[in-house]
Amino acid sequence: MFSTRLIAVLGLAVLSSAGCGKDKASTDPDTGSSMLGPTASSSSSSSSEGFDDEGGDSGAGAELETTEEFEIEPRKKLPPPETPTQKCKMVKEGKKKVKKCGLSDPKPGLSAQHGVYTIMGDFRWGMTPAQVFKVLSKDIETEYAKRQESEADATAQDANRKWRADQLHALKSDYTKFTKASNHRWGVSLIQYEYVDDNGEEMLWVRTGNGLRKFYFFKDGALWKIFYAYSTDVWPGKSYADIVEEKFKKWFGPSPEQQIKEDAETKQPVLEYYEWKATDGEIVRSFDMTQVHGVFALTVVDGPAEQRIGQRLPNMKRDTDYEGVVKDVLGGSDVCYDSDGNIRECTEKEAQGFEE
Repeated sequence: MFSTRLIAVLGLAVLSSAGCGKDKASTDPDTGSSMLGPTASSSSSSSSEGFDDEGGDSGAGAELETTEEFEIEPRKKLPPPETPTQKCKMVKEGKKKVKKCGLSDPKPGLSAQHGVYTIMGDFRWGMTPAQVFKVLSKDIETEYAKRQESEADATAQDANRKWRADQLHALKSDYTKFTKASNHRWGVSLIQYEYVDDNGEEMLWVRTGNGLRKFYFFKDGALWKIFYAYSTDVWPGKSYADIVEEKFKKWFGPSPEQQIKEDAETKQPVLEYYEWKATDGEIVRSFDMTQVHGVFALTVVDGPAEQRIGQRLPNMKRDTDYEGVVKDVLGGSDVCYDSDGNIRECTEKEAQGFEE
């Protein structure tokens, strides 16, 4: 679990100095650069995306306000990953056996751990929603300070203060407590199988300027899972197989295990995914969710927490018991469903977050 230690410095200073090298808020394993992107675009979503102001918690996000200061514990130094070797084996294809060759990782857990450290950046398992919010809001505070430093006009300074307040408010609006009473609308979304209502679970999410959505899941106030949803626009023209080979295997190692989830009744496969297991216990999984939701999905899970909470996997079978017209708040561009669960183009009104 993540332990907090009170320190006598400003929270912004803590977050600016925490970590080292490329351990920034949440990073791209390809480059080490921050993937949070312009917070203005990530916070442009309103609470109508997944959270219903009319019937939800009236003070949504108020719990994220905190004066608590904390130090982000540094990561331990890992040995460098080992060089993969080429290995071949005979695989049955139909009635024949064919020779298949590929890279084999001598220490797959170590490679996966390197990727986990990089993609998580300053986030640590066990962080509270308020602590995750503070890390996410770092870019807002940094940009605000930069704007104020270079601006002498009082009117412009007021505009900068309003900009900061608007960005922080939008970020807080993307916080959800999973209770039935909140009337949230995540039940027909990309993450509908990632949580349980009335079970002490919460979520904070952001949309970045480069087509990535990141969802931070909490159980009993502790961060235990991060869900990364990459729009197909992030890597145009690339298939899921391409992304696994060119990105995910590069980030977490070339030797993931291929897993299959079967229907409990029919025993037919309903979900196939890749899984990497890191030396510290994290589990990384990748999913092809392009057909329904238009994303390549990646989850990073605290393994010991998952053993207590239970495994949460997407269900790729489309539900057909929707009542009326519902909006998939996390689908691709202007994706909506009809009463039979079929994808259709959204109306202009629905695209703005309103139901017909």
